[in-house]
Amino acid sequence: MEEQSSSSGEAPKPAPRGRALWIVVAVLIVIVVVVLAAAVGGLFSPTAPAKPQLRIGVLLSQTGALSQYGPGDTKGAKLAVDQINAAGGVLGQPVLMFVEDDQTDSTAAVAAATKLITVNHVNAIVGAQFSGGSIPIVSSVAKKNFVPMVSPSATSPALSNLSLTGGYFFRTAPSDALQGVVAANYLYGNLSYRYLAVIARDDSYGRGLAGVATTKFRALGGTINQTQPVIINPSAANFDADLTNLFSTNPEAVYFVGFPGEGITVMSNWQNGLSSHPGWNRPWIFSEGLKSQAFMDQLRTAGLDVTKILGTAPVSPFGPIEDSFVAQYKANNSGQTPVLYADYTYDAVYLIALAAQKAGSVNGTAIRDQLRTVSMAPGTVIKPGQWASALTALSGGGDVNWEGAAGSEDFDANGDVRGSYEVWGVNSTFQIVRVAFIPDSSIPTSGFYGAQGVSMPQASFLQVQAVGESRRH
Repeated sequence: MEEQSSSSGEAPKPAPRGRALWIVVAVLIVIVVVVLAAAVGGLFSPTAPAKPQLRIGVLLSQTGALSQYGPGDTKGAKLAVDQINAAGGVLGQPVLMFVEDDQTDSTAAVAAATKLITVNHVNAIVGAQFSGGSIPIVSSVAKKNFVPMVSPSATSPALSNLSLTGGYFFRTAPSDALQGVVAANYLYGNLSYRYLAVIARDDSYGRGLAGVATTKFRALGGTINQTQPVIINPSAANFDADLTNLFSTNPEAVYFVGFPGEGITVMSNWQNGLSSHPGWNRPWIFSEGLKSQAFMDQLRTAGLDVTKILGTAPVSPFGPIEDSFVAQYKANNSGQTPVLYADYTYDAVYLIALAAQKAGSVNGTAIRDQLRTVSMAPGTVIKPGQWASALTALSGGGDVNWEGAAGSEDFDANGDVRGSYEVWGVNSTFQIVRVAFIPDSSIPTSGFYGAQGVSMPQASFLQVQAVGESRRH
């Protein structure tokens, strides 16, 4: 039998009781889900949003004339970032590191810095590796975008100039205004040379260091045999004509300011020319740009007796802080020994991170404004690997004083630091060793920095501490 339909005038029947209950339950579930989502999203949470991450660009010479340093120095930067992140990061966030290659080329360096700033949005740059890249970057890119630079190895005196840098350039290695004085004093006072020839690469580093060394050597009473240093094109394929000019006035020794890229050709041309030019057989003293074990090995392959070479270089002082950094670097890099400026690179990263933590911001100008503060006393001394201690010291608005792998890094108003130097040589097993240590306190202090040139005092000879072997290597 079919069910009868209700008449059209009958009131609608209510939904069954079970169905109504399910509707109520569904509504309650929706409300709970919305509330939970809001809570997870922070709508009802009192916790402030996470601060932005510190983004550091590392712009060093992975290729080019300084490629014997860039990769190892980059490992120094990575060690610092790894340690900082493992101990809590900056402002509670992991530090991000972006690596670019300056190619030891000014044009490439500017392009790479532009990418770091406009694409990777870095807050600070560690680099460039060389002065010829650092100068155009800071003047045309970095200061216009309010991005501070901390170079571990750009040493031209021209960078001690706030009109050029706008206060956005710092360096953890000392200016060549110091190295030039060290070289001249050691050559004149300790090695007793009176007639010197100087050869240098044609860029701000070569001309700057050669100019300071020449001025100081003459001020001490010595003679530079040419009117000015012999300036060479680092891209040249042959330097025979430059060497003929260099030795034409019969110097007692040669001071060479260069990089390994052109250095191997210069020295190979010199070695090959000795048989026909016996007057070329004079001692060579190198600048720090040529202090590379790989370069010494290349020279040996070319037939040179590298044990006769001496050089000058800024250097970390002996001591437990340096030893601690070397051990940390080796542990992080399968036992590899730090190359030149790896410790200065490590310090640069730490100083940027400390400045951001102190400022409570990753803003470039805020970092710039705190770099001097965290580099010097007063404050809790922070050494390599002590990021957790830094966070504790800064958490209550306190101050810190970075004592780094490369020594005290106390920035002056120009972003410069002072530092100790060494005279280095090559031992009987063809390894680079420290021959003498020149403490910072023995280097004259007046008239080093400034955009208008360098005024050299008539200072006494350097006080050096002779050493047999470098503890570092």
